[in-house]
Amino acid sequence: MRLLPRSPGTLLLAIVLACMVWYANALDRRERVSERQLDTPLTLVNVPADTVITSEVPRFLSLRVRGPLSRLRTLDQAQTGVVIDLRGAAEGEHEFPVETRNVIVPPGVEVLAVSPPQVPLRLEKIGRRRVAVRPRVAGQPAPGMSVRAVRVQPATAMVSGPRLLLQRLQSVSTDPVNVDGAETSVDAVVAVRSPQPLMRIVEPLTVRVIAEIVPARADARSARRR
Repeated sequence: MRLLPRSPGTLLLAIVLACMVWYANALDRRERVSERQLDTPLTLVNVPADTVITSEVPRFLSLRVRGPLSRLRTLDQAQTGVVIDLRGAAEGEHEFPVETRNVIVPPGVEVLAVSPPQVPLRLEKIGRRRVAVRPRVAGQPAPGMSVRAVRVQPATAMVSGPRLLLQRLQSVSTDPVNVDGAETSVDAVVAVRSPQPLMRIVEPLTVRVIAEIVPARADARSARRR
């Protein structure tokens, strides 16, 4: 039985191919391991019902990882993330630890550290409160005319939001009613506006505002009688 190829060229080619396979495997085994730091998005899930987060929530956390250099070079934010589960969290101040199991990274990439290691959050229950509606007027009536009174119907609105903020809320305002150049009373339906993003107008979403426009002299006489 012949163990060697008949042609020396065939033997040389076999040796070259064997060397190439060995070299490729050696490179794969010895691929350089490196470290990298990048920002990763934070996601909060399972916020308890009738609860709102009133503290500032960081959009990103800093992530330090280790892995093959080729993988780290192509690693971006879309492949990573931190997820914190708020299921069962009670009202009040919390510091949620960021553990390795909270971090999403591709296979072969190891999480070394997350900064900050804890995320402080304040949770508040959502309540409701009825408060006064304050109409807003913009502009000046025609020369010789003045705004004698401004009425709003209905005069109150129901607002929902964090309970502590609702306790301090006294009123909500409307979109401005334009009386610029008006010679007669202005009657308009305008929206009721929430004072801040964490609050919501439940009802009514719109109110009727009546700005009574009268001659300035008549308004002055009325003021003297009062």
